[in-house]
Amino acid sequence: MLEGIHTILREIEERRSGRAYDPDKPVSDEMINSILEAGRRAPSCGNAQAWNFIVIRDPAVREKANEGMSRGNYWAARAPVMIIVAARPDGGCPAHKLPYFMMDVGLAVENMLLQGVHLGLIAHPTAGWREEVLGEVIGLPEEYRIAAVVFFGFEGDASHLSEKHLAQEQIRSPRRPFEEVVHWDRWQL
Repeated sequence: MLEGIHTILREIEERRSGRAYDPDKPVSDEMINSILEAGRRAPSCGNAQAWNFIVIRDPAVREKANEGMSRGNYWAARAPVMIIVAARPDGGCPAHKLPYFMMDVGLAVENMLLQGVHLGLIAHPTAGWREEVLGEVIGLPEEYRIAAVVFFGFEGDASHLSEKHLAQEQIRSPRRPFEEVVHWDRWQL
């Protein structure tokens, strides 16, 4: 851990992708709005702000949306808040013909994750969803893509998790060593 002026924000150090949610402890509208505002304030290429946030809390809608998640994300059904981030592939900055909308969405999601930690929540961005199912549930326009699905809530009992996920819940994911990922002036082996 770095000290002094090099200290990393607490929220960055404490952020983890938890899976043990308390389904009986709702996240307030004020907290959700704070998370969304953090995402909305993210930087974006050319200030395109390509993101759109679809918040799902209604139990009936969540039940349908949960059908669009992969089996490995069974734990997500207990999270009180699901946020789908969607964008048009051509909605970002057109520079260099690269898909900058994905970078923009990533920046927005990271802001949201850190705001969640700041509020005392756990948050988990997922991989593993069926876009056609989720798209139908939320009425996603054809020209948009689902770029991220993130779950938020208060930490709860982990007893419903699989052995694998329970083990992951009890350890911090390691980071690759600084010297392995940082290169000065040119790529170094």
